[in-house]
Amino acid sequence: MRYLLLVCSDGTATAEQGAVMRDSVPAWVEETEAVRLGGHALAAPDAAATVRVRGGETIVTDGPFADTKEHVGGFDVIDCADLDEAIEVAAKHPVSWFHMLEVRPFAPAWPPADPPQPWTDPIVLDRPVPPGHERYAMLFCADGIPGTDAEEQAIDRDARAWLQARRESGAMLFGNPLRPPETATTVRVRDGETIVSDGPFIETKEFIGGIDVVDCASREEAIGLAAAHPLARFHMIEVRPFAADPRGDADTI
Repeated sequence: MRYLLLVCSDGTATAEQGAVMRDSVPAWVEETEAVRLGGHALAAPDAAATVRVRGGETIVTDGPFADTKEHVGGFDVIDCADLDEAIEVAAKHPVSWFHMLEVRPFAPAWPPADPPQPWTDPIVLDRPVPPGHERYAMLFCADGIPGTDAEEQAIDRDARAWLQARRESGAMLFGNPLRPPETATTVRVRDGETIVSDGPFIETKEFIGGIDVVDCASREEAIGLAAAHPLARFHMIEVRPFAADPRGDADTI
């Protein structure tokens, strides 16, 4: 089963702890090679833009979707036999020693099929970033489900068209919805003990419901893609660029 690891920070790490995490991540990547399908650090939260569309007007707010000290600092996709194995992988991540990781299963493949099909699309984050482009994560954030069946049908119809257009343009690397926030597990390691709690990494009414990764020529283009997604009309989408790879290879993971 595939899981998303949201690598989360509360901004309290010291410079020494930050160095420990940075220096230790490559060993974790190597150790988890058999189950890790891809992932990347994201740029700092002040590089994020949160996009909403209301009454046909695009509203862009600087910063992440939730105004809290906790924020998503990166993500990984892993393929594990079950939740216990996914928790074990998360607990080995150096960030768990000082911050936390949210483990969330992916939902069945989208658009939905009957019967539902598991997500098996490849992760292609190792594709080079096109010249003059930058890679962005789009975090689809919700605070509930639209109130009417008509709204849900409109989202489903228009999201299919949005997804097809992104795939045809070559801008999209991968994307998939997540299972509901109540399926999330937050993992911390303190003094060598793994501490597991139910639920997402922050306790707010807003939650991350899916993730897409796209290549865009500019921040404005990425915001435009987010604004064109039907979920922006009812909820919001956080747009965040990937962090530059410290080794100088921004197109690798």
